[in-house]
Amino acid sequence: MQKNLLLIFLLSLFISATFLVARSFRAPQIPNGTLKSCANCHVNPGGGGTRNPFGQEIEANHLSAPGAAGQVQWSPALAALDSDGDGFSNGVELQDPEGSWQIGQPFPGDPALVTNPGDPTDFPNTTSVELLPGTARHFILEGNYPNPFNPVTTIRFEIPERCGVQLEIFNAQGARVRTLADDSMDAGVYEVRWNGRDDTGRPVESGVYLYHLRAGKVSSMRRMVLLK
Repeated sequence: MQKNLLLIFLLSLFISATFLVARSFRAPQIPNGTLKSCANCHVNPGGGGTRNPFGQEIEANHLSAPGAAGQVQWSPALAALDSDGDGFSNGVELQDPEGSWQIGQPFPGDPALVTNPGDPTDFPNTTSVELLPGTARHFILEGNYPNPFNPVTTIRFEIPERCGVQLEIFNAQGARVRTLADDSMDAGVYEVRWNGRDDTGRPVESGVYLYHLRAGKVSSMRRMVLLK
């Protein structure tokens, strides 16, 4: 009886260890995957159990072979998907938007900006403003694109000199719902993405929204539509 119990215990231990290895070896097979490890693919941050949407997508369509031995096939197709539906592609969340990273290469992008592609509550900081190539000669606030949008849109603007910049989103009633930028910036061409969430991180409702840019003494406002 004791021998049987010992055998069962050892067998369970072996299966458990094998399962853990099968899960954890996949983390380095996606860009910056070791930062969140098993939580990239599983609801339980420690791994195992129910897979999150990103993990389900990998299991169904992006393994070299079915089952625990399959290797993750990171690709432009997987990078382009928004598995958790938070408005940001898997590649954007893992700092490899084009899906060009390959195993053996250094992890891309900025580790501090990596978010979980399987968790809709963990998404990139929408207040991050990106400086683009090019020279700004005039103050310009461009139309957002796409418009209408669901749930992400991009706003691009140009400022010809260093000044304080404030970019805010208002609903149709005039209430501010999101501050996308509030800082001093050098002259240049900039863009910022908004994923349809307010300052608390909650998704806003479908409707008409206004985005207002103030740069120094100049200001401009444009209209956009969120359709869900």
